[in-house]
Amino acid sequence: MLRPRIQQLYRLPISHPAPARLCTPLLRQRASSSLRLSTPVRLRLLSTSPRRFSEPPKATPTPPQQPPLPETSAAPPPEPEPQQPKPPRRRRRRGVLYAAAFLLLGTTLGSIFRVTIAPPLLPTPGSAEDRELLAVIHRKAARLPLIQQLSSDPAWASWDAYSSIQDVDVDVNDVAPASASSASSDDDNNDNNNNSRSRRQGKEHRLTSGAMAGSRGLAFQRVFHCVATGECVTVVYFGGGTAGWPGVVHGGALATILDESLGRCAILQFPARTGVTAHLELNYKAPTSAEAFYVVRARPVVSKDDGGEKKKKVVKNDRKLWVEGAVERLDGTVLVAAKALFVVPKGVKLAPLATGF
Repeated sequence: MLRPRIQQLYRLPISHPAPARLCTPLLRQRASSSLRLSTPVRLRLLSTSPRRFSEPPKATPTPPQQPPLPETSAAPPPEPEPQQPKPPRRRRRRGVLYAAAFLLLGTTLGSIFRVTIAPPLLPTPGSAEDRELLAVIHRKAARLPLIQQLSSDPAWASWDAYSSIQDVDVDVNDVAPASASSASSDDDNNDNNNNSRSRRQGKEHRLTSGAMAGSRGLAFQRVFHCVATGECVTVVYFGGGTAGWPGVVHGGALATILDESLGRCAILQFPARTGVTAHLELNYKAPTSAEAFYVVRARPVVSKDDGGEKKKKVVKNDRKLWVEGAVERLDGTVLVAAKALFVVPKGVKLAPLATGF
């Protein structure tokens, strides 16, 4: 079968003459390769194996047919929502710290609110608890810079308020009007003399040293007096019992302290060493908190001469004197401003007050 093809190849023109021995191996190689490729194919086509005819042809599986979808109007696909960045996870330690801080803040505010709205019971004056609180308040007062400064200044005399007042029996007739009415008869005067009565005066029978005494009232009052200027400075402690609104000193308690402090300043200027309040003006500027120290200043009203040298002098006489003062915090903030007129009444015999009142 290969001989005709070889002969045909020999008949092809050759451009360059070459020896016959160079062409012969090439032809043999091509002939052998053609035999190797064609022989297996022919054998497979002419195969008569019984296995090939005994096996039935394999059926190819058909894919299941899906039912046709109903025709609907084509809707635009929904736009994808923008994804928000996830917040970073907080640490547990920070949450515990926040919880502890808010718990502490709530407990503190709750305690302050409870004490302000429903304060604990105040100690009874004269009890052991009251004496202990008074000792603590006096120790705190001794460490105040103002008290230390004025106590070391020789120009200022100092004493505790009402320290010189003692319980004494006073005859009522001694403080009665000096002249009786013209319509009264001698018999009435004799009856009054026969029915003379006496009453007891002392610290316990005064408002500021009796009813307002103890750690719950005016627990501390230290008076400083400058003889050269006539000024009086009183360091006072308002206890919890002087409050009107919870935690705020009552306006009447402030008026009482100003009346006595300004009156003390005026009485020290009168030769009679006595006097009464004729006029009192108060200007409340800010609330005054209870259970704290305050300074009450009182000074005689001064004016200037119209002469060549303008000098300050106290406008006074033996019976009338204007005094101005204020209730201040320890830092000098004015809480209540006051101005008062004090007089020595005519026709009424008043007992002179002692020096340390």
